[in-house]
Amino acid sequence: MGSRRAWRTSPTRRTTAHRTTARRTTAHRRAVRRRVLVMRAVVLALLVVGGVSAVNAVAGGPPPKALSANVGPVVELPAPPQAWTGGRTGCTVPDPSGTGGCVTGATAWLVDQLGSAVGAVPVTCWSEHAWNPASDHPDGRGCDFFFGAAGEFPAGDDLVRGWAVAQWLRVHAEALDVDYVIWQGRIWQADRAEAGWTRYTGGGVYDPEDATGGHHDHVHVSLRG
Repeated sequence: MGSRRAWRTSPTRRTTAHRTTARRTTAHRRAVRRRVLVMRAVVLALLVVGGVSAVNAVAGGPPPKALSANVGPVVELPAPPQAWTGGRTGCTVPDPSGTGGCVTGATAWLVDQLGSAVGAVPVTCWSEHAWNPASDHPDGRGCDFFFGAAGEFPAGDDLVRGWAVAQWLRVHAEALDVDYVIWQGRIWQADRAEAGWTRYTGGGVYDPEDATGGHHDHVHVSLRG
């Protein structure tokens, strides 16, 4: 019979094996760490995108029809309005902003619902707007809600309140018969909702860099009827 010789691992081989195992362990840990970081980034992105819908849900309003890179800041929205159901009335209702002019039934309803949701806000609706023949103010379908002093750029609470109203009008555009909203040099249009808040150019009539011309000091809303 052949003799049996006990096989023993040399110190060199043991050291090499330990180093190989250590390298594999380190590589594995790095791979796990990378996967964790990627997952964190994905979750953070989902929270940011979902934050808009979450805020709207908390406020009782429906989520936006569409989201884009121009969703605007996430703000706490006022209570949702009751929908306008009176149809087209024409400029037959006394202007609730006290100009002595007229507004449509839908416009008067919007002013009332906004006042109930956020409280008193300086507002002007009817105006001749002779310098802008395309304006909705002479037809009683446009209103301007001011935040801060007219002619100045708002900041702090005034800016936050303005965005809350602007986003409230956007979210509830269908219920309030809103056509478009302009605020902070941005415009949101109901028939292009998927575009979000896009850059406002002034339409060749207003200076978008000006506090009033760019609608920085007031939220403008135009209604369909």
